[in-house]
Amino acid sequence: MLCNVFPRFALLTWLHFTGRMREMRLQPGERVEPDADYAYLVTRGTAELLRAGPGGHEILLRVVRPGEVVRESGMLQAETRLELLAMPRSALQ
Repeated sequence: MLCNVFPRFALLTWLHFTGRMREMRLQPGERVEPDADYAYLVTRGTAELLRAGPGGHEILLRVVRPGEVVRESGMLQAETRLELLAMPRSALQ
């Protein structure tokens, strides 16, 4: 599946980085704050990427869906059952 999402990566690159990936599962409403060393690939479900705004309000940056990668800072909040792969940012450079 990952090779379909990122077709430009060679098989050897995937074999190198898949050993460093972490699977994450969140239930609706659960949150995860992205780690500076990792990017997150949504494999199932939808989430909102939020950022703290003035006065403590949250700002919706975007909705993420399967196949999308979250690299920017913010808080991911699951809208539905969410499955993610946390991968080293170096894999995407």
